[in-house]
Amino acid sequence: MAKESRVDVVFKGGMKFEAKAGRAGTTVDIDFGREGETIAGYTPMELVLASLCGCSGQVTVGLLARMGQEVRDLVIHAKGTKKEIHPAVFTSIELEFEFRGGKLDAASVEKALALSEERYCPVWAMLKAASPIQATYRLLAE
Repeated sequence: MAKESRVDVVFKGGMKFEAKAGRAGTTVDIDFGREGETIAGYTPMELVLASLCGCSGQVTVGLLARMGQEVRDLVIHAKGTKKEIHPAVFTSIELEFEFRGGKLDAASVEKALALSEERYCPVWAMLKAASPIQATYRLLAE
């Protein structure tokens, strides 16, 4: 039997929508505006990048824990480059995993990132079929 994910998205006026996942009980605001305008939420493409960061981050942290590594602080920076014509899809994505503190060795981080890309992160698997994704990492002292 296929597994399902469900989200309800409600129009709130203007270009704003509110998304709610049944399991979370919380909402995420989605909005759109011209470049430079203030908006009240994430753009849909920002949510795609956030989903990639969240998925790959969860997988990477989980794998590192199983390897006996300690992750104290992780920030994932994502940058997507888009086409200038519609549909303005990502033509490339860069991820930078910035680990701070903890007890980590480079070989374990590289293995965890490779497994995240190749096997365990479904968001990465879907996106890399359409756009190249380059991942780098930095191990920083506290």
